[in-house]
Formats: sequence, structure tokens, C-alpha cells
Amino acid sequence: MILRFQEKEKEKFAADMAKIGKKNIWISPDTTPMGAVRKAFEVIGTATVAKSAFEAKEIGYFRESDGITMNRDRLLFDAKKRALALAKDYQPPLKREDIRLPGPTGKLALDMAVKDLQKSGKATPYDGVVCEVLATVLSGGKHDYTEKLTEDAILKLEVSEFSKLLRNEGTMARIEHMLENGKPLRN
Repeated sequence: MILRFQEKEKEKFAADMAKIGKKNIWISPDTTPMGAVRKAFEVIGTATVAKSAFEAKEIGYFRESDGITMNRDRLLFDAKKRALALAKDYQPPLKREDIRLPGPTGKLALDMAVKDLQKSGKATPYDGVVCEVLATVLSGGKHDYTEKLTEDAILKLEVSEFSKLLRNEGTMARIEHMLENGKPLRN
């Protein structure tokens, strides 16, 4: 998600610069690593739900290149057709090794935003626990902005942090409640 948001920001920035005829200019706040991290944090932290495939593209769950099938009866047929087309001459995508994330200072900014939401009653105490883990992953953990991260390093951090959450009673209560009631638990 971060990579998708960073790509959108890069495209928007390039388009804005083309409009004014500039090629080399300082980076705006929207095109820094924190812009994409903030957007991903907002989407994931608020459990944003897409009501349609088109909205899922707008939110960032789907890529622009992802196909949409309008007729439910065609889902399996379209999926098989797409899988077979992708299998021809398949080359795995190159993994990114140049991702820059804001690090501890970005995490602190996200943590402060969640604390404000908790004080105003818009987030529960356990929302704070979950969002702290989310902020750690999205900000790149202990890595600073000057350090380039790989996709594998970010995925490893995500698995590590999620594993910590799974050992927590609050997480287990949320999972059990969702499975039993089909609704999220606000603990």
C-alpha cells in the first residue's frame, strides 16, 4: 500500500511540475515518505471498507491495472482467463530495495495522532495498542529515512509485529468476537 501511495504521489508531483514547467524543484510535503505512510495509516487504522471495486481502486486496495468483473457469474471464468494470460512468459516482479520510510520520528507523529483520538473518545485504549504496531511497521521500525529498506525487510517487520499482536488477549478477543458476531469488537 505504501508503494502504491508513493507512486501516486510521484505521478501527481510530476504532473504538477509539468503544469508549471519545472523539472528540478524541492520535494513537497505530499511527496515525502510520510505522505504515503500517513495515507496508509489512515486507511488501515480506520478499517476503511470499499463498497465497490472502483472504490477499492480509489482507496488503494487494488492497483489501477487490476481487473474488475461486473458479473458475479463470470468471476471464475475471468479469473482463470487472467491467470492463464499472466502465466505466459511470467517473470516475478522485481522486489524494491530502495524504499525510504520516515522511521522513529514518523512513528512518533502517528502515535501522537492516535493519542489525540483516544483523548477525544474516537479510539479505544486497545485501538492505541493496534495502531502503535501499525505505526511501527508503516514507519519502517528503527530504520531512519536515510536508510533504504527492501520489501522483504518491511514484510519481515510486519510479520514480527503482527506475531506480537497475536499473543495479546485484546487481539484474541477481537478475533473471536468477529468470528462469532460478524462485527468488530471495540475494546
